[in-house]
Amino acid sequence: MNAPWLTLILVIPAGAAILLQLVPRRMTGAVKGITVVATTAVAVLVGLVVAWMPGRAGSGAPLTMFFQEQHDWIPAIGAGYHVGVDGLSATLLALNAGVFLIGSLVVSRKATERLRFYTTLLLITETATSGVLMSLDLLLFYLFWEGMLVPLYFLLSNYGGANRGRATLKFIIYTVAGSLLMLVAIIWIYFDRRTGLGQTTFDLESLLSAAPSQAASQVYFIAKVHTFTPEQLVFICFALAFAIKIPIVPFHTWLPDLYESCPPAVLVFFAGIVSKLGAYGFIRYGLTLFAGPVSYFKWFLAALAVLSIVYGAMMALSERDLKRIVAYASISHLGFIALGIFSLTQNGVNGAILQMVNHGIIIAALFLIVGYIEARAGTRDIRELSGLEKRMPWLYAVFLVATLAGLGMPGMNSFVGEFTIMLGAFQLHWIYAVLAGGGVILACWYMLRLHQRLVHGAPNERTERVHDLGRGELLVLAPLIALMIFLGVFPRPVGDLAKPAVATYVSLAGSQPAGSQ
Repeated sequence: MNAPWLTLILVIPAGAAILLQLVPRRMTGAVKGITVVATTAVAVLVGLVVAWMPGRAGSGAPLTMFFQEQHDWIPAIGAGYHVGVDGLSATLLALNAGVFLIGSLVVSRKATERLRFYTTLLLITETATSGVLMSLDLLLFYLFWEGMLVPLYFLLSNYGGANRGRATLKFIIYTVAGSLLMLVAIIWIYFDRRTGLGQTTFDLESLLSAAPSQAASQVYFIAKVHTFTPEQLVFICFALAFAIKIPIVPFHTWLPDLYESCPPAVLVFFAGIVSKLGAYGFIRYGLTLFAGPVSYFKWFLAALAVLSIVYGAMMALSERDLKRIVAYASISHLGFIALGIFSLTQNGVNGAILQMVNHGIIIAALFLIVGYIEARAGTRDIRELSGLEKRMPWLYAVFLVATLAGLGMPGMNSFVGEFTIMLGAFQLHWIYAVLAGGGVILACWYMLRLHQRLVHGAPNERTERVHDLGRGELLVLAPLIALMIFLGVFPRPVGDLAKPAVATYVSLAGSQPAGSQ
């Protein structure tokens, strides 16, 4: 059956967003119901796609893609509607569907102002992120990548804390600057790489089969000072766009401010998937289109990843605001993902993909827990919170599991990802593994300190009268907690899904020596 499954994944949330405009805004139950049904339908479709992948034939070299759909879009310039998935994109597509489903469930009908506007933006954002993960045409990818900013801008600027306007503006400026550089790079690739018939194209698979047509001459400035080749400069443009989105230090400064201002319901999918798109871009495009440059810069990029690990952990230790602690912890964990990618080894890249899923699960749970605490205690300052174990035993239980997962406890999901990344880092050079290991120690420090300060001791004025999690809140957290334990004991489903794609990407990244262009 050749149904357009991937197109349906895009059409369902977009269609639901249009349908919401026909529902009177006062009918909040119907608005939320349509949103939950749409995100559930997408999750079911993605589950079917993932389940059916192993039994389907791929498209062949250079990338093996499944469920491909290809149609002419703008044939005059070689742009087409070309979508498909492999182990990498299918894994993240499942995470994407999961976090948006949770995001639709946790949004409150009573507490959320302009609920129809909010849910419309949520559904449009899901359409855009799904498009980023499935696009096999560079122009289509860029349109989804940039289009994602539109609903995010309105979500982030209209909902959240008092400083949301400034934080949103910083995020948009950073992201747009990186995206414009990527657009320049895409245009360069379009004219530089031609098919065997001499045609220009934006199709990724065709570009991977095409050889660069321009000479790989060095770029010089005043006094013949050597800088980089054109292809290295183009890679830098792509790398900046992806590094900002992850983000990697020093392109991270938008993240703590934005996370601090974001409502927890938005952070579930924003922190859960959006930051992973930068890492996805490095694997899908950096390791394939720029095998030579990525090998050339891998030592520097891996060093930035290690800097992110250590810096994020140190900042998490210095903060007192719950959201900022989790935000800096997120930067540190994302640094591990980047380190795995830039090791250019199968262990490292496989661990990075696994850790993307793990991070999405853990960060969604942590921000939900932080939101529940703030809603009850009226503060996020850890100096004003204590004794939650006595007043909120159910929250204590789920927070304990999330804490152990966040610090990389053996038997929890993040341990498997971090350990595999460390193997890849050691294959790159032992010093990277040692420095990253320091980040693991710091993670134990800030996560255990956070847990002890919040749950132990006697309840204070803020926590004396708080009530425990409700049944609905527990039901939302339960699958996240279950996945932390299940993937810690049995990570094979994610590993088996991603493994063939990992082998392909690492092979392509090693297809050229570091100095070749």
